[in-house]
Amino acid sequence: MPSSYSTALTWRAHLSLLASCLFTIALVYGSSAQAQISSVEDLRPLLFSQSVSRETPYAMPRKEMLDKVAGNPNVFYAKPGPWGVLRCAFIYLEAPKTLIDNFPLPNTQPRWAFPQIALEKLPSFFASAGLSQAMIDALLDPKTLVKTDGMLYLFPRAADLEAITPETRSTIYSELAKYPENEFHVDPVLIINGNIREWYRTSKLQPEIIAKIEKLAYKRGETTAFSDVQLLLGEAQGEADARAIFKAMTRTRGLMVKIEADHNTNIEEVVNYWTLGIGLRRKDVEPLLQSIIDTDGIEALPLSHMLPALVRKLVYTYPSLDMAKQGLLPDCHWTCLNFFNYDPHEYLLDSRLATSAVLERFEPVEPPYKYGDILFFLNKNTGDAYHSCVYLADDLVYTKNGRNLLSPWLITRREDVEKIYLYRGDGRVQGFRLKKTE
Repeated sequence: MPSSYSTALTWRAHLSLLASCLFTIALVYGSSAQAQISSVEDLRPLLFSQSVSRETPYAMPRKEMLDKVAGNPNVFYAKPGPWGVLRCAFIYLEAPKTLIDNFPLPNTQPRWAFPQIALEKLPSFFASAGLSQAMIDALLDPKTLVKTDGMLYLFPRAADLEAITPETRSTIYSELAKYPENEFHVDPVLIINGNIREWYRTSKLQPEIIAKIEKLAYKRGETTAFSDVQLLLGEAQGEADARAIFKAMTRTRGLMVKIEADHNTNIEEVVNYWTLGIGLRRKDVEPLLQSIIDTDGIEALPLSHMLPALVRKLVYTYPSLDMAKQGLLPDCHWTCLNFFNYDPHEYLLDSRLATSAVLERFEPVEPPYKYGDILFFLNKNTGDAYHSCVYLADDLVYTKNGRNLLSPWLITRREDVEKIYLYRGDGRVQGFRLKKTE
């Protein structure tokens, strides 16, 4: 386990700073879609793998439920396993309106920042990236350049930005992301599924704004990214419209997961999985699951009811300003290390003490992972942990993607988290499990 965590100051962090007025926030630097199971036949290869005998297959969804979700791209079933039958639905969350309404919106003038020492190399860099000579000349016009504190600030024109190809944009914005001054490039809006229209389908954005996002988007690893928030705000018809646009830029995707149960459910197996095989919270979990089985008209239970108390309290919510009284908002590591705690241990906000807790209480493990394992995303070169999440079941994890007010606690796919944090190619995932004495 590393001794430090990597951070980068971002626009989301600036928003948290303003809202709390208590601290400076460092945002943790920043997964092929799971096939939807649409028929019983689709499940058979999953049910009868080498590790599962035909005599004792895991439970699978009822045919009427499979028929019900068939054709709905937003609903799918997790792979069968000892965790039971898990039905998952994509949901989209945005930062609370009360927070957005009190935030001074950023300047609508786009800005690129480079170190001053890079000035001589910028013309060749821009040319190799694919910018036209006319745009290069306009960007580097001495009359518009600003030099201060060792940084060089360029102010691209809106028309020029819109003319850039996605490939050129990706090259240039990847370079801009190296410098904290480019907050919207360091921490871009990420459209995990790559489908911008679907991502914003339920938002309040006008169709022309969504079309603009499509035009200005670019690839960042396996995700679609968008950094020209300032240019987009310039399209607003007024302050209320601008705030609605900015609110939509905080949109993120999670999963609402339900565990289906009926008289065919192997309740002992399911309860054993969600109580770690040691009866943890069995007195809470078993009666509730049994009641679902015994009650007509109720076929599923929200998975959150199977999770520890603190997780049930936080999942699908955003940090409150009250949490700022500790001087730092919770991050992914605080979230993971407090997973089984009834009340959060606030000392885990200290990265040094959090590292010590991992070294003393956890041990490295390899896949397959078990419920409650912490998956740390480590830099291959330094060993630093720059993100972590808790493994739940199949491809599902519990996570908080950033130390700021705009990052909610979510259940999501491990695949989606990896798309966000492993895109550079210099990271790896290492599992850690509580030692048996814990």
